[in-house]
Amino acid sequence: MNERIPFVNHFKNHVAHNAQEVAPYLRGAGRGQQVVLEGNRLVLTCLAGGSWPLQYRWTLNNSNVTDWAPQYRLALPSLKRTDAGLYQCMVRNRMGAVIHRKTEVQVAFLGTFSAEDQRKTVIQGRAAIISLPPLASFPRPIVTWYKDGHKIIPNNQM
Repeated sequence: MNERIPFVNHFKNHVAHNAQEVAPYLRGAGRGQQVVLEGNRLVLTCLAGGSWPLQYRWTLNNSNVTDWAPQYRLALPSLKRTDAGLYQCMVRNRMGAVIHRKTEVQVAFLGTFSAEDQRKTVIQGRAAIISLPPLASFPRPIVTWYKDGHKIIPNNQM
């Protein structure tokens, strides 16, 4: 039993002296683009390896969002339209630094829709042109028109 202990200690010392420091490196490609609904939670992850301690910093449109810290995730609990943009993670340790590719975050939202009556008088047999009220949204909305509770099929005469 006493002979094993020196061997274990010798092994630990050997590994410690021969271990090399490793500069940070990225694991995984990440996502190039994410579309997230306004008000939802967004978590961005920066997977990296290398000798510890690793420190991470996040940027949005090339402006720092965080200081250097050990957290590899950036959590936005309730996404706002102003949170849209290009996010990037930087990782560093005492051996160097690496920059993760940018992730474009787009915030999906639907603005307030005011359904005002639009009354048109047209000659029988002629087309009635009804405009969609201005509607702020992303992505652009898909609009379906109805008449008397029935869906209007484009290019179909009534």
